[in-house]
Amino acid sequence: MEQEFSKPKGPEKIHDVDFLLGDFRVEWTNFTADPATTGVATWNTETTFGGHAYEMTQRVDEHDVNGRFIVQWVESESAFSGYYYDDWANRTLLTSEGWKDGFFSFTGTCVGFGKTFQLKEQYEIVDADHYVKRGFVKFDENEETDWIPADEIHAYRV
Repeated sequence: MEQEFSKPKGPEKIHDVDFLLGDFRVEWTNFTADPATTGVATWNTETTFGGHAYEMTQRVDEHDVNGRFIVQWVESESAFSGYYYDDWANRTLLTSEGWKDGFFSFTGTCVGFGKTFQLKEQYEIVDADHYVKRGFVKFDENEETDWIPADEIHAYRV
């Protein structure tokens, strides 16, 4: 007997990150530089894989960085999974349980700029056309170690 397969519908839970969808002008501050540096970028997020994931394209023209961030809901893990990669050979694998206390936070491991470190990305919706992402890093996996502010990014819908 031949087994039949059918493509499942995209998960409803993916809509928890609908605030990412669309075109955004981004203003960033990098706190890891001394002194801190600022700049602008463009981000665009679209649905992909039949609504099973969202893909964000990030462009930072002044530094010639082009990155992609894929987010999906993984039902078997009851969590979101995120994967970032760019043309500077940086990559990050993140997970999130979703919204908690007004924040959507991803945590995971990043290999970037020649180092491996822990990364936390914390999103907060300001309004329908503006959200903030705050990044934090840890270079020691020890739970007692404090998260160090790495960046703050304001994304404005265009």
